[in-house]
Amino acid sequence: MTSVIPYKNLLICFSAIFALRVVLQFVLQFFQVDFLPTFDLWHSETMPYLALLGIQCVLLALMLLGVFNVETQRRRPRLAKLLSLLACIYLGVMFIRLIVGTLNLSQHSWFDGAVSTAFHFGLAAYLLVYAAALKGDEQPQSQLLSSIVQSAAYPCILVSGYMLFVWLHETGSPLMFSAYLSVLIGASGILIHETLAPYQENWRPEKKDLLNDGLFLAIVQVVLPAMLKGLTLIVLVWISMNHPLPEISYWPHHAPLLVQLLLMFIVAEFFRYWIHRFSHKFKPLWKLHAVHHAADKLYTVNVGRFHPLDKSLQFLGDTLPFLLIGIAPEVFAAYFVLYALNGFYQHSNANVKLGALNWFIASPELHRWHHSAVYSEAHSNFGNNLIVWDSIFGTRYLPKDKQVGRVGIGNQQWPSEFLAQLSAPFTTPTERQTRNSIGKEPNPGRDK
Repeated sequence: MTSVIPYKNLLICFSAIFALRVVLQFVLQFFQVDFLPTFDLWHSETMPYLALLGIQCVLLALMLLGVFNVETQRRRPRLAKLLSLLACIYLGVMFIRLIVGTLNLSQHSWFDGAVSTAFHFGLAAYLLVYAAALKGDEQPQSQLLSSIVQSAAYPCILVSGYMLFVWLHETGSPLMFSAYLSVLIGASGILIHETLAPYQENWRPEKKDLLNDGLFLAIVQVVLPAMLKGLTLIVLVWISMNHPLPEISYWPHHAPLLVQLLLMFIVAEFFRYWIHRFSHKFKPLWKLHAVHHAADKLYTVNVGRFHPLDKSLQFLGDTLPFLLIGIAPEVFAAYFVLYALNGFYQHSNANVKLGALNWFIASPELHRWHHSAVYSEAHSNFGNNLIVWDSIFGTRYLPKDKQVGRVGIGNQQWPSEFLAQLSAPFTTPTERQTRNSIGKEPNPGRDK
């Protein structure tokens, strides 16, 4: 039986990430690009660059060979165990390097390699996936290992993503590069988790799902917020040139990054909580928000499935207030890293058991109930990153010993194509219509 796990696709992704590192580092010898780290930041100078380049080319060739052979490779459980052990040791060494480098516990040049460490995580991930492919789907999973992954992967990836961002930025990498590379590496780990240890097998995406949701992720989650921030800054500059803006001093601008970050999450979550809750309550807002809820499966990439108008409304709560009070760019960037990684995990098909964290974080376990097709279950867990406001206002919901059933909205004929979903709020009912309900919504705003 052919495996449903897309090992080849994962290996292609990690090979592409490593190839990007090799190409960019080579090009930066001759040209400097403002939004990329300088050439010397791409390696720790523990060996001459030409020797490093030769090793990189050999590794890339081996990775591509593995991509082409993985689907025809016979199962080799013993070799798979050995490669898994090597991958775990590799990851452990890189975690130690990350911790020592971030906390500046050593002056050795090897602990200055933040950029190279990020890509070493990608190489270790490739090795882990290839080992899983050699093991085969029919081999039983270790219960101990599964339990560790369920409870530890989420906090480890979020903390590591944040630490990698801090280390990259403090060692000279541009702010945007530091943020996006940290998210890319963290999201890769989440992708492996949901692929190798899924919550539900039938939530695995198809190619058409990835294409349409990938467009949402790129356009609505990356391009649109950048445009909105740019427009806001233009308006603020114009206002300040014509009308002096009052100085706002109640934000602790000089507090440590973590303090500002925590405060930003708490305040932003309050606004997002009520925007989100009203989006389920009122029909015009629900029609837009239904684009996000129409998905009949949850997986990492469709976290970005939002209508642009819905995303713009969210911008008013989690970004605009902080632009107005002049939050430092590095605080925004750190917020983006944790916001993005939690969002990817929250929407993922990864099997997690987070225990006490479910009282603080808007985790996958909580968020799946918010996507339930059963209204009484879905009218809960409105938190975007934190669950504290749901706890305060009585909308937290996490039943014991019960799994989420069908997810989605009443109208299962809602379109899935990118362009069709943009027009669907204005042309398509969110609930299934019958002969007696044509022309009206039987469940406006999902509120019975």
